[in-house]
Amino acid sequence: MRDSQDLFLSQDLPGPSSQASMSSQRSSRSSILTRSQIVNSQEMEMQKDTQLISSIIRYLFMANRNKLPIQKTHIIKHVLNGNGRIFRSIIDKVNVELSEVFGYNLIEVENNKYILVNEIENNIPHLTFEDGPKQVLLYLVLVHIFMIGESCKEEVIWDFLRHLGIITENNFQHEYFGDVKESVTVEFVNQRYLERNVIDKNDPSEYEYSWGSRAHNELNYRSALQFVADIYECPIKKWKLQYKAVLEEEA
Repeated sequence: MRDSQDLFLSQDLPGPSSQASMSSQRSSRSSILTRSQIVNSQEMEMQKDTQLISSIIRYLFMANRNKLPIQKTHIIKHVLNGNGRIFRSIIDKVNVELSEVFGYNLIEVENNKYILVNEIENNIPHLTFEDGPKQVLLYLVLVHIFMIGESCKEEVIWDFLRHLGIITENNFQHEYFGDVKESVTVEFVNQRYLERNVIDKNDPSEYEYSWGSRAHNELNYRSALQFVADIYECPIKKWKLQYKAVLEEEA
């Protein structure tokens, strides 16, 4: 018969090596669990970013319908729930998605104001107006300003449109183009297709117009000059100053 000491020693109790093995297993399980938690957290964060990017893009396309610059404060308020701290990091991801998936680019045209620009080039005037008549009117005005120089007086634009029979001396309404004066002096300016400046501060009634930031992003000098050249059936090099501006823009 075994004594109590033998009985004690014969029991299957874990020895030092067994304890170390169990400790290692617990540590391994803990490590796996921690890595799993990190991966799950990262996946949740990525999913949250993806949803946020999609929400911002939907908002941008909706806000771009009226072609007015989109304010940063409005994006923060309506999409980011007032959290402006993440704006910069998330808007960079938005721009990547806009470019790679939709062919658009979000451009800051003024301090904290943005416009959407179509990056897909084509051989027709690259203006993203859904309104056909206004697109034609806008294109005519932009081309005329380019042919005149860097800027053009308001009255010179009216003379040009009168010459085309679009307006008359006292009537800016047109059956096809609508309210021409409202389109040129207000709508195209607000949409940043045109930039409107007072010529003389002492006489605020006289204005001059130049290409706005949206026009520079959606149109180029070469297509404007080519349009004129096609009308006159001449090579674009005939207009030396304008052709020089084309080459400078493309340099």
